Formats: sequence, C-alpha cells, structure tokens
Amino acid sequence: MATISTFFGHECMEAFRAALPIGTGAQPTADRLCAIGYCLHLARSEELVPDPHEDRLVYVAGGSAKLVAHPGSEAGSGQVLAFHFAGDMISVLRQIDGDFRLVALTDCDLVVFPAERFLDIAQGDPAVLRSVLARSLQALHRSRTRMMQMGHKSAQQRIADFLVSMAERLAGCTTGACAFALPMSRRDIGDSLGLTIETVSRQLTELRVVGLVETEGRSKVCLSDVAALARLAGRHSRPAGA
Repeated sequence: MATISTFFGHECMEAFRAALPIGTGAQPTADRLCAIGYCLHLARSEELVPDPHEDRLVYVAGGSAKLVAHPGSEAGSGQVLAFHFAGDMISVLRQIDGDFRLVALTDCDLVVFPAERFLDIAQGDPAVLRSVLARSLQALHRSRTRMMQMGHKSAQQRIADFLVSMAERLAGCTTGACAFALPMSRRDIGDSLGLTIETVSRQLTELRVVGLVETEGRSKVCLSDVAALARLAGRHSRPAGA
C-alpha cells in the first residue's frame, strides 16, 4: 500500500527544491510550493491512487515509474504512455478525464502537488514557470516521437531508438559504449512501443547477433556503440526523444 513518506519526506522535498531554477530553492515561491505538496513512497508495482476530480503534478524524487492509460476495468490492461525517472515532473490527469495510473517500476519516492494550485503559485515566478514548462515540453516531445515511431519505424528501429533513449536518460550516454539496468519489463517495453513481447525479444536477439547489444540477466543492457545504434534507429542528428 502506498504510504505518505515521513522519514524520507524531508529528503524528497529537498530534492524538489534542488530541481528548481538556481536561486529559487530557498525563496518564498519554493516555500509556498512545498507547503501544498506531500511526499509519497510507492513500493515496486504500487500505483498512485487516481484522484477523481483534481489534476496533479508529480515530481519523481527517486526511483522510476510508468504512466499507464487504462481503457477499461480489466486488470493488467492498458497502454504504457511514458517511463519516468528521478528528476521528472509528471502531469497526471484527474480520473474523470481518463483512467491514468502512475505505477512504480522500482521503489519510488514522489512529491505530489495539486496542479492548479501549483501553477497559480508558479506563475508569480517566471523562472519556476519556465522550468515546469520546459519539463512538460520534453515529456510531450518524447510522447510525440514514440507515436511517430509506431507509424513509420520498423520494430528494430523502435527497439534501437528505445535503447538509445534509455542510455541517454539513465546513464547520460550519447556515444561510445554504455551499460545500464532497465527497470521496466520487456512487456512494458512492448506496450510502450506497440510491439508484442515476442517481437521485443526477437529484436534484442537480432541486435545481439550484429554486436550492438549484450544483455545480462533480466535487466542489465550493454550497448557497444550508442551512436551506431542511433543511426540504425534513424535518429541521425535529430534531438533525442523517446
């Protein structure tokens, strides 16, 4: 069951303060924002309980999560809309506008804010508002890129692009060799890219055969050449986004 964090609450809120633009973390705007937020700890596979009436902004202070849209009441069904990691700010819509669930991929510490009150406060500080807008635009760009991939890229290109994106977001790698652990399952990867789990496994095998990818256990991934994988994905010099 999700728990309001007490022991880690201070650390979560300080992580949020540190993510604000330089010079605002100790200012009145930051104090007012922190006053309307609360810290929440989700264990792996737990979800943020949907709010029936209020949109929320959620800051990921630690861990990783997936945003899932559920088209119906069937347990386990749904489309993975995005993966989120420490430092991300996520918009979670109210339940009456759709069934959107934020589900922890690993143990996850969140700072949760009512969206309208957050924006009312943030608009008084252009630097803070600009920071929130920039994070939102990054998330929108990643979502648009993924939707375009589903219509125009092959399965291998989608997997290659996904791995390049994870190298950038999880390890800060854009070239050369790179190793990291994926917190999501292959089923999650497939759901996010419009592929079956069998197709995901087959494409990873093909990338292993050509020497671009190595896997170890359920989660560790080693990329031999991130730039070559990006070219295979059709990125060229395009800005990253997945």
